[in-house]
Amino acid sequence: MLAQPDRLRRKRDFALLSQKGRVVYAQEFTLRFRPSETTKIGFVASTKVFKRANKRNRVKRRMRAALRDLQTNWPEKLDLMFMIKANVLDVDFAVLKQSILHAFEKIPAALALPPTPRKNIKAKRKTSVVYKKDV
Repeated sequence: MLAQPDRLRRKRDFALLSQKGRVVYAQEFTLRFRPSETTKIGFVASTKVFKRANKRNRVKRRMRAALRDLQTNWPEKLDLMFMIKANVLDVDFAVLKQSILHAFEKIPAALALPPTPRKNIKAKRKTSVVYKKDV
């Protein structure tokens, strides 16, 4: 399990990553990230993709285990949000770790690009947090 200081836990942090984070795509997940003071990691396994709670928990445990093995390769001073896709349960564990490493290698190039906000954020939803534009 990831140590508590290494986890993203607040709704505001996830919303900020969705709106102001940069993105790297992989076959098993979408990685959103933004610079921060320390490295923190969070996971999103939606009920739309994984209907049952035991599957949502299983994919998050699987991702945490892979990241624990790769802890020496974590990018420094970034908040990371893994948006997990449906095929992560079918993929071999070694392939999953290789995919995470490949996504980490793409991060420096993606940092040069402007932030990519999610397109389907609904401002009227109770769960979404809307921030004022930076002036």
